[in-house]
Amino acid sequence: MGLVLAVLCVLAAVLVPIVAARFRNAALTHITAAHGVQERAYITLGGIEQYVQIRGEDRRNPVILWLHGGPGFPLTYMTGHYQAELERDYTVAVWEQRGCGRTLHRNPNVSNPTIDELLSDVDELVDHLRKRFDRDAIILVGQSWGTVLATDYIRRHPRKVAAYIGVGQVTEFLQGKILAAQQAADRARAKGNIRDATALIRGVECLRATKCLGQLDVKMLENMVITSMKYLRNKAEMSGVRQMWTALTSPQMRGVDVKWFLFASNARNIIESQRNLVDYMYFRYRIEDSGRRYSMPVCFIQGDSDWITPTPMVRDYYENVVAARKAMVVIRDAGHTPFLDHPQRFCAAVREFLSNCRR
Repeated sequence: MGLVLAVLCVLAAVLVPIVAARFRNAALTHITAAHGVQERAYITLGGIEQYVQIRGEDRRNPVILWLHGGPGFPLTYMTGHYQAELERDYTVAVWEQRGCGRTLHRNPNVSNPTIDELLSDVDELVDHLRKRFDRDAIILVGQSWGTVLATDYIRRHPRKVAAYIGVGQVTEFLQGKILAAQQAADRARAKGNIRDATALIRGVECLRATKCLGQLDVKMLENMVITSMKYLRNKAEMSGVRQMWTALTSPQMRGVDVKWFLFASNARNIIESQRNLVDYMYFRYRIEDSGRRYSMPVCFIQGDSDWITPTPMVRDYYENVVAARKAMVVIRDAGHTPFLDHPQRFCAAVREFLSNCRR
């Protein structure tokens, strides 16, 4: 009896603060404005129902479509942490892409999508948002893998995009892994850790010899990334514990989100379930292949400690970009997800860029 009581006390000590925080966050993020919109719904895209969250304090505001990273790693349940300031001036749509998250949960037999399928889905969703909110064009925000999808899309449909913002912009993904490992090896060597430095350089040589997904040594890649982050991660970035707390206390978090998060946290699962997209991002996509000329305003937002999509590579690309208006914002003490690390700075950067575009 005493043991049961002790277990119940421990559970209460853990669950009560989480439940209380969820109620508090639900109240803080609830939209009450007369012209506001807050929806979580399934929209038919490409013949299947796909999950889309739409939020904003005035549906007459410009529309942002957020394309999440991964591939296969939606963070819709985290939007309450970083999106509220944007919702004052914009209507923000967040889509969970074909083959992952809640969209996969609704369509369990539709997995391993292709880049063409996703680009077609994006186009249908853009048209849906344009029609519903009476817009000639929408603002496209891509994050990590979402920047691959976004830049490919705007080359096909430039007139439907009013502005583009790339967050953690992919330039050449595999080369980014190599550059990060080389930087980490230099830091390891400077600290006298020759063993780590040697392992990282060995990983670099292995990656350089890898020409397709079938040749990729996933275990080696995982170890290389983990070792690299020991030397490259900024301590000011949002910790794993804080990310977990933010997710669990989000009123949007559901069991289906937890299930997908646990699945997607294993690199092998993502590589198998998103094989076509991983192959495209790692071995076929180069932003240079699309050129450096954009017909709409373009902004890149990077963390100064982003070594997933290394900021130096993005800066090199940005310097020769030609656009109606362009900007590059580097957020200090932030990594690959600056919107999680420093949401206020991130939202301020987005709002400043977009407000300048209106002038």
